[in-house]
Amino acid sequence: MKPFQFIHTNIRPLFYVFLASFMFTLGACNQDETPDFSPEDTEDASLDAIEDSYFDDADDLVSEAFAGTEGTSNGKKATDERLTCATITYEGDGTSGTLRIDFGDGCTDPRGNVRTGAIVVTHSGAWNIAGSSWSITFEEYTINQIQIEGSRTVTVVSYTEELSVFDVVLTGGRVTWPDGRVATREVNRRREHERNENNLLDRLIIYGTAQGTFRNGRGYSIEILEPLVYTRTCAAQGVFIPVSGVKFVTHGLRELTIDYGDGTCDNIVTLTNKNGRTVRYEVKK
Repeated sequence: MKPFQFIHTNIRPLFYVFLASFMFTLGACNQDETPDFSPEDTEDASLDAIEDSYFDDADDLVSEAFAGTEGTSNGKKATDERLTCATITYEGDGTSGTLRIDFGDGCTDPRGNVRTGAIVVTHSGAWNIAGSSWSITFEEYTINQIQIEGSRTVTVVSYTEELSVFDVVLTGGRVTWPDGRVATREVNRRREHERNENNLLDRLIIYGTAQGTFRNGRGYSIEILEPLVYTRTCAAQGVFIPVSGVKFVTHGLRELTIDYGDGTCDNIVTLTNKNGRTVRYEVKK
């Protein structure tokens, strides 16, 4: 039997190997975590809000134009302040037809928004009857030098004088900015319009999803966690984002929750990243 021999080993190199391995593993784990807020988060929050507001504005203009024409007039001026300098024409019998909202070479509304081109709507079924649908397209349409394109299909779910409910699908949505950069957008949403005798007290409530690419090239997907609420009163004060509601945005490898607040008329949101860090941010056009 051989005698037991103790082999002396210098453990210091082994310690450093272990330490290096541990730090590599820790670093790999940290790479999966989102750092503090970056310009990407705030920029994408602004871009989403702007694109959303312009597409939803087009839907709202169509609703107001239909209400103003009642599906029968030709060349009638609508009462909505955004449409007072537009020419609205209708060809059809009220159950089907084509509505055209033409802003010409430039039409400035009282809020300072400048629109050009036309929004064209083809409807099947009376515009205010459940089950009817509209197809909205754009002809060289711009708002504040931003060109809006795409096809929006709006289906009437229900309609009363107090509340109308629509399902909205946007395909081929495209936003071209003045510098030539392009964003894309697809939308599947439900839109509720709460009406009041005083038009300024109307509310728009939005549910659903969206996806596409921002003008900076980053892809995104959006889910509305709590319904987004817009009010005409706040819009008249220059607030172009929802006054309440919550969105969840995935953009690239980042995740962002956008909380629009408790109904206050402002363009302030609370952003939360996936590490739970929050920051208040003023969304700007």
